[in-house]
Amino acid sequence: MLGSHARLSLALLMVPIALAACGSDDTNAPKAAVATTGPLTVSPQNSEYLIGINRVSLALFDQNRHPVSGARASLDVQGSVSGGGTLETRPLEDIGPQYGGIPIYVTTAKFPDVGSYKFVVRAALADGASISGEAFVNVTNNSAEFPVGYTVPPLRQPITGDPGVTIEKIDSGVPPDSWHTATIADGLAQHRPMVLYFGEPGFCQSRTCGPTVKVLQQFQQQAGASFLFEHIEDHFPAGPDQTSTINPAFAAFGLQTEPWVFFVNSSGVISDRFEGPITVAELVSAAQGTLAGKVPAVDVSLGG
Repeated sequence: MLGSHARLSLALLMVPIALAACGSDDTNAPKAAVATTGPLTVSPQNSEYLIGINRVSLALFDQNRHPVSGARASLDVQGSVSGGGTLETRPLEDIGPQYGGIPIYVTTAKFPDVGSYKFVVRAALADGASISGEAFVNVTNNSAEFPVGYTVPPLRQPITGDPGVTIEKIDSGVPPDSWHTATIADGLAQHRPMVLYFGEPGFCQSRTCGPTVKVLQQFQQQAGASFLFEHIEDHFPAGPDQTSTINPAFAAFGLQTEPWVFFVNSSGVISDRFEGPITVAELVSAAQGTLAGKVPAVDVSLGG
């Protein structure tokens, strides 16, 4: 089963924050990962890890909580928190330059079973220094969100043209994007492949919502003409008030974090999904696989 990409929280940039915890403390944070302190602070950005090959995203900071950018880094995946040996060592790719300098590193890793695992990250810095740090993650066999291979229901999120709906109510971005002209149900009825972006770029606790919009816009210019793009905010009306109504489409997908991007093929089946930081290259690969009828659109591998 495919894992998901991750998000970057603002709670000292240490651990992911669940939607339920926005504007409050982090007692409801996802239980998939807990960062530890040390010379290198390792902040796992996935809200869940699943049995099998997962995309893994980590934020790295030094002991003063300064971003660690441009490092040559690697990830050891260890079998348990009780002293299990190293299962594999994976190179980490720095994608921070695509996210405004946010120190995000990505790779893939394979988890053979449910349980607790330890991440050990070693980083060689530009000045020649070497630092390391640890974090602990939990692996499950059940996804809270719609998984790859799931048929999307005909949901109708608020869009422009609906009575009483203004762009400010459905898009918190400045400026707003143009992805509010059709519902998920419309796309399904038209048998159009869709790119569904879930996030509130104007209020996102994660710093990746706004950059994700820019990455999606770059992708749309390059390879997105075949897709119907839809932006669905966490709340309706859009805003940070946690007493406001959760957007029904956001809730229906089982989402607790943001941002998310889902690819849906012409048959209404989810072909790929990404949580948090993504690159144009990843989106292009997912688009090509989706249009070719592949589910999953991209076979996540341990290559590289």
